[in-house]
Amino acid sequence: MDRQDLYTQFRQLFQEFYDPLCKYAFHLLTDRDGSEDIVQEVFTRIWEKHQDVIPSPKIRAYLYQAVRNSCFNFLEQKKRFPVASADWNAEEEIAASWDIAEGPEEDNLQAYRDLLKNGIDQLPPKCREVFLLSRTGHLSNQEIADNLGISVNTVNNQTWKAMKLLKAFVQKARIWVLPFFLIFSARQ
Repeated sequence: MDRQDLYTQFRQLFQEFYDPLCKYAFHLLTDRDGSEDIVQEVFTRIWEKHQDVIPSPKIRAYLYQAVRNSCFNFLEQKKRFPVASADWNAEEEIAASWDIAEGPEEDNLQAYRDLLKNGIDQLPPKCREVFLLSRTGHLSNQEIADNLGISVNTVNNQTWKAMKLLKAFVQKARIWVLPFFLIFSARQ
């Protein structure tokens, strides 16, 4: 493959996966700037050192695992060298940057997004990670199992548990703007 074709493929990967990877990283870090930095660093490393993975059919799983590992490294480093962070309203920034949908009921939709984000944040850590890889990362259960070193059955159980907990959270809040399955529908 010549360099121009490789660069074209790389740009397509970046355009397709940048926002979903930023969302995934944000759910792990709750730091928007850090999330974007990590995703950009992952893409930079791929271009500079690992161009052989660009045409790989498993590039999606590779990207999510690289971002996941980088986030964990970032969190570990942050523990060792804590720095005071600026106070900002992350939910508003995410909603402005990564809208799920636009429409006439934007106020209700925003309330629902906020509710879902709160519900996702309350999931157990492993359950949240599996759910985010499945729904925002659009990885198959097998890819998630391979990335996390767990069985496909565990992935199924964690996804089911997340859906059950999120539905209960939404019902408990008594806010029902859109059917839950329209926001986070399972990949067919």
